[in-house]
Amino acid sequence: MNLNAKYVIASFMVYVSSKMAPRRVEEIAVKRVAAAGCKLPDPLPAGEILTDITQNKWKLGHSIGYGGFGDIYLASNNIDAPVQQDAKYVIKIEPHNNGPLFVEMNFYIRAARSHMIDNWCELHGKKRIGVPQYEGSGSHIYRGQKYRFLVIPRYGIDIGKLFISNGRKLPLKFVNRLAVQMLDALEYIHSQGYAHADVKGSNILLSSYEESSKPRKSQAYLVDYGLAYRFRTGSGVHKPFVHDERRAHEGTLEFTSRDAHHGTHSRRGDLETLGYNILQWLCGKLPWEKENDTIPSSLNPEEVHAQKEFFLSNLPLFMHKCFPYKKKPPAAVVDYMKYITELGFETKPNYSYLRSLFQCGSTKQSDVPTCLYPAKESSENISYLISFKRPYLRERKPCRPVNGEIRITRNTQPKCPVETKEFCWEAVLALHPDKLAKISVQAPPSPLTPPPSPPPPSIPTYAMLNVIQRMKEKQSGTFRHKLARSSDDLKSKWMTPAMEQIVQLMKKNTSFPLPETTARVVTRSRKIQLKRLGDKNSYKQSSKKRKSPS
Repeated sequence: MNLNAKYVIASFMVYVSSKMAPRRVEEIAVKRVAAAGCKLPDPLPAGEILTDITQNKWKLGHSIGYGGFGDIYLASNNIDAPVQQDAKYVIKIEPHNNGPLFVEMNFYIRAARSHMIDNWCELHGKKRIGVPQYEGSGSHIYRGQKYRFLVIPRYGIDIGKLFISNGRKLPLKFVNRLAVQMLDALEYIHSQGYAHADVKGSNILLSSYEESSKPRKSQAYLVDYGLAYRFRTGSGVHKPFVHDERRAHEGTLEFTSRDAHHGTHSRRGDLETLGYNILQWLCGKLPWEKENDTIPSSLNPEEVHAQKEFFLSNLPLFMHKCFPYKKKPPAAVVDYMKYITELGFETKPNYSYLRSLFQCGSTKQSDVPTCLYPAKESSENISYLISFKRPYLRERKPCRPVNGEIRITRNTQPKCPVETKEFCWEAVLALHPDKLAKISVQAPPSPLTPPPSPPPPSIPTYAMLNVIQRMKEKQSGTFRHKLARSSDDLKSKWMTPAMEQIVQLMKKNTSFPLPETTARVVTRSRKIQLKRLGDKNSYKQSSKKRKSPS
């Protein structure tokens, strides 16, 4: 191909690409990726009517968000008029086989009904709290596919966008008010026996301006209960700590609590996660975040867990890493993180004391700032007018499973000047000392360091562990005296419990008696061979009878 032909082809490709390429960033199609084990829903048209379990009808508007599990649409309870941009409700929709919305629906039905929230606010002297009220839920079929949907009120901008738009820093007074409101919300959620398990800025929304005709203060709401965990049983007993490899490192890796790194959740885990968010809002970046203020997907979650264990065992170093240019970090944050490190796994937190840490200038516990002013009403310069590329929310990706070990450590009594609690010991997690060698900085000896224990040979499931335990009990107990009788019985060491049960059933079956001299395991081919030998012997006996003289 000569030079002129190459020039003509290149010119044609430039012309075609200039005609076909979108002119705006919003026109570029973003490829959606479904979360692990989930299916992306097909888009539902605007005007679709959905009927919830109470036979209330809802009309869909256009889509305003999406993720790896489902979509979010504007909605209205007036099905006779089109859904406007100022709709008061949103509907979360996902395919019926997906799981997060099912968990969220159960939380709203069991713990977020309007009368439940109102009764709790009246009992605790609150006007409102940052927990959305349940509006409706149900199932819907569209083009042969079954969907699950949830209706909740619509809110405004989220704290994550405010954090980015303000140069990855939020004012101290704003953070204090926000911390108080989130403690109110978490106290209510915990009172219902649930842990949120995914507290972060993108899951905290401010109420919109159009809630009433009069200007009112903006309330922060904690949303997205797809990972909500029931830490309390139906009888009111706190679930014990159990290491669960299937749920290890669940949540958002930057803010995952140490308990959640081991696959379990509790009240102190939510408070620890909130503490990481407060530190990020104030200092801009957590010590385990990289240069681009994110955690790459290739990073080992166990390394992030090890860094959290190390820094929380040395709070002065942790505060120095977060606030390197300040002589003294905020006292409220230091006292808050110190309280979290000394809190037991099953211990009820002292929410009044924690709120008092962030109440600037207040001397009474009842004087709690429960509202945040919007940016246009506040003296703090926070801009709401900023555009973001979709999708903004980071997709949840399953972390690489790693072997964890249950560590038992002791917890001291919470140091609280407001209330005096009884001394108690709790079982908590601590990282294996051999795994501390993975990080560059070695942790000093502390009460969190457990005695070394041999690592498991693999990652067995709970069913496999039960089988191995039964085999060990049988080999060491009931079958020990039989192993000394005969060398044939030594085969029971490699026989699984299922094989032993089959042999016992075959011995009980009279149609196939097993001689004592034969092996315990009789294969199908051996049975056929024995049957053929039996038929051959019977044939020989009958032929002898025919040949013998009568």
